[in-house]
Amino acid sequence: MLRQPAHVMCFFFLAEMGTSVSLDGQQRLVFKGRFAPKDLESILCRYVNGYVTCNGYKNPDTTLSKDGRIFFLRCEKCGSGRSVAPIKAGYIAVVARRKAGA
Repeated sequence: MLRQPAHVMCFFFLAEMGTSVSLDGQQRLVFKGRFAPKDLESILCRYVNGYVTCNGYKNPDTTLSKDGRIFFLRCEKCGSGRSVAPIKAGYIAVVARRKAGA
């Protein structure tokens, strides 16, 4: 898969799961919290279907490039291309700190 690890895992998994995600020294994902393997597999399948495979041949040999604010997926086998939806972060609560002694 010709993708930057930060795009694949950190941004997409962060948006889908709503928890902190990072890559360790061996390029493995580290999640904060406990998650069922089937949930992780489902999220990974959504990423592959949306950002990796070609719609025509279902070929995973694609490249993802960014032109301005739009991401384009181009198939290396058939040459077709399409725009893909940007990754949107889920709800993140912003809470103000309480005053000391209150």
